[in-house]
Amino acid sequence: MKKLALAAAALLVCGLAASPASAQRQDRNRIRVAEIQASHATTVYQLIQQRRGMWLMRNNSTDMSGNQGAGMLVFLDGAQLESVNDLREVPLAGVQLIEFLNPADTERRLGKYTTVGAIRVLHRDDTVAPPADSARAAHPR
Repeated sequence: MKKLALAAAALLVCGLAASPASAQRQDRNRIRVAEIQASHATTVYQLIQQRRGMWLMRNNSTDMSGNQGAGMLVFLDGAQLESVNDLREVPLAGVQLIEFLNPADTERRLGKYTTVGAIRVLHRDDTVAPPADSARAAHPR
């Protein structure tokens, strides 16, 4: 019985130790305000390069034939930018959330098709779906 109690305690400790890692894994696709404020970067591009450089590497995709694929989609407060390089001109002041969306999430959440994914930059933490447009809200079915 004593061995069983020790084994259960060890499993509990291991489970608690794994929690922060799973929380960290969950946020690998997001940069939140605390991490933004802790950085010394001045632009969104610099911060992504310092903290989540893999996101930028995805932008250099090639298809199976070796041809250069379409670049990553980039959104600033819901408006689509031309390229990832536009983030070099976006200051970090007021940014609350930067997130990477895989292709499926990009299509589901933003209605845009991409084989690479998207980066969203928001000046407010808006992790839920956007509200219904005013035409639908004014005239419900």
